[in-house]
Amino acid sequence: MTAGNSDPSKASGESPFGISSQVGGESWNYVSPAALVFSLLSTVLTGCVFGYFFGFVASIVWTTCASVFLVGLITLSMRMSRGDESATVPAIVCNIVLVALWMVNAIAFWQTGHPAAMVMGASGAWTWILHILLGGQRNRHVMAITMSMPAVTLLYFLISVSWIDYPFWIALASTVSAIMMIMTLGQSAKISHENYRRQQSATGDAKAMRSKLEFAIESVGDGYFEIDLQTMIYTPNPKFARSLGSDGGERPTAELREFIHPEDADAAAANLAMCVGDVADGWNQDLRIKVASGEYRWMTLRARVLATGDNQRRLIATLVDLSIRKQLEAEMREAKEAAIASAKAKGEFLANMSHEIRTPLNGVLGMAQALETGNLTVEDKEKVAVILDCGKSLMALLNDVLDLSKIEAGKLEIASVDEDFVQAMSRTRKLFQAQAEEKGLDLAMLVDEAFPKRLRFDPVRVRQCVSNLLSNAIKFTAAGSVEVAMSARTLRDGGSLVSVRIKDTGIGMSEEAVGRLFGVFEQADSSTTRRFGGSGLGLFISRQLARMMGGDIVVESREGKGSTFTLTFVAQESVAAAPATTETPQAGRARGSLRGVKVLLTDDNAINRQVIRLFLAPHGCEITEAANGREALDKLSSQPFDIVLLDVHMPVMDGKEAIGLIRASSDSWSQLPVIALTADAMSGDRERYLAMGMTDYVAKPVDQRELISKLSVSLGLSGAAAAVKTGT
Repeated sequence: MTAGNSDPSKASGESPFGISSQVGGESWNYVSPAALVFSLLSTVLTGCVFGYFFGFVASIVWTTCASVFLVGLITLSMRMSRGDESATVPAIVCNIVLVALWMVNAIAFWQTGHPAAMVMGASGAWTWILHILLGGQRNRHVMAITMSMPAVTLLYFLISVSWIDYPFWIALASTVSAIMMIMTLGQSAKISHENYRRQQSATGDAKAMRSKLEFAIESVGDGYFEIDLQTMIYTPNPKFARSLGSDGGERPTAELREFIHPEDADAAAANLAMCVGDVADGWNQDLRIKVASGEYRWMTLRARVLATGDNQRRLIATLVDLSIRKQLEAEMREAKEAAIASAKAKGEFLANMSHEIRTPLNGVLGMAQALETGNLTVEDKEKVAVILDCGKSLMALLNDVLDLSKIEAGKLEIASVDEDFVQAMSRTRKLFQAQAEEKGLDLAMLVDEAFPKRLRFDPVRVRQCVSNLLSNAIKFTAAGSVEVAMSARTLRDGGSLVSVRIKDTGIGMSEEAVGRLFGVFEQADSSTTRRFGGSGLGLFISRQLARMMGGDIVVESREGKGSTFTLTFVAQESVAAAPATTETPQAGRARGSLRGVKVLLTDDNAINRQVIRLFLAPHGCEITEAANGREALDKLSSQPFDIVLLDVHMPVMDGKEAIGLIRASSDSWSQLPVIALTADAMSGDRERYLAMGMTDYVAKPVDQRELISKLSVSLGLSGAAAAVKTGT
């Protein structure tokens, strides 16, 4: 007997065949082959018992009808499972008729009055009630109809027994009890139906969620697969199977290794083994997978272990194709390497060009400075002044280009030292005083009373910024004044925000001109370059320097009304007292001047040697020349010297090798002061040569006053004693 599934665990709608039909609002679960055999066998045996009491013909009729409707119900249920909606109503009819046949059989057995037959009749009714309650039908009306037949049959059995065999009051109590029992069965049927509906709803939601997840995985990634960690069988989804060029379906997990690049396979296998051993719950890995075309593609594998409802563990793994990302990364890496190579080549080119330009320029400016100290006519002095101005303009442009290169490469560094800022600005003002007086301008400097006496800052870079702003202010002001005002504001960290405001009464600028003022190679307009000259680099570099020092440069200007540039930067509180003047052993011997100082001048360029000789000759220095490092070492070994001026790039032996041998020597001259004279003026060159053992560093073209100052400092002479007239 069956009209559903007698196994309560199958009430959710899935049969032992794994097929469920839910068509037309009805769910029919057909039996397995074994259950079908048992049902038919039960029908035939019941028919035999039926024949015992009612004859052979009645047995044949009932058995045939019950078997036909049983097979019909199963056949129609199978059609419904395949989506045949036309089988729904016939299946319901077959189910109702089948139940009715069995209830006729039960009542007939009961009517015999035979104890065994009555038990079979009652058992049949109860069995159908259980089938209906546990069968999982979700059509309430069909369930009510089929349930009413065995329920009424049972009620008839109970009442008939009670009123025949028992007194009135017991029969009445039995009747009420039977009715209550039937009502309880009805309530149970209702609850069963509601539970079934909730279960079906939950199952539907779970299937919908699974479909959504599968859709999401397939939409975002490039496939996924599952591995049963007990059987080690993996199942790829269709998308991943197609990408591998396989037919899909369940396969041994060992076959996956064939698709993984040999260099990645061991790591993947080790991670999988950890998941199988319950040591890890998943892993992420970038690996190469062989696709259907035979090529390997980079993919990201994300694997997680999930516990299923049957206490089994499955590993779910998704894959995302990284080919495009890896290609972009490779292109970016190549572009970065090319950019680095380009920047390196640019730096080397600028360094070489700087060296090649500075070397002849050293001769030009050196000779011009030497001429300037001679007895020249006024006209000749003016000509020499023009040469010096042009040479200095060329040097300024070269230095600007080098600074721009350093800024772009991120190699320009800020070197802070303790210094009197006001005094440093006073010296800077004096450099521009003559230029301002020539144009009839009043160059004033105002200092806030609360300005700190000493600060820690980079005097070279600050002076570079202020000099650029002062130079521009004087250049673009025809009449009136230029004012430099300094103030400082204490910051929370103990430092100071220094402000230098440079205000002029010059030509001013429009808002449009101000907007492009700080661009590279930009000036207010094209006529500015023709009238006043300049490369347009100074302000850009100055602003970058200010920002590197924690400040900025801003401008306020009105056309025809002048401009106000404000430089700000962060300076720290001075941590050292003003440096005390110390004397070296040479200082006592030097008699307070450079006269008689023995200088070993080493340079392979005869013009450079001649320039340095002309610079030092007025100071009474005794100069010995050498053309390379080897000659310098030989002369140091043969006669005493007080100081060495050493070029870096020379044939036979360059300055770098020579300074190493000088400092490594055990002779007394190993500790002589050595000043590097070089055209290397890129960022870090000075620090590099000082680290080699040089005492100081002078970049070419050599400035006469700077050289005399460096000589005096290296020999321990005071500035006043060494300040012999240079003629400038």
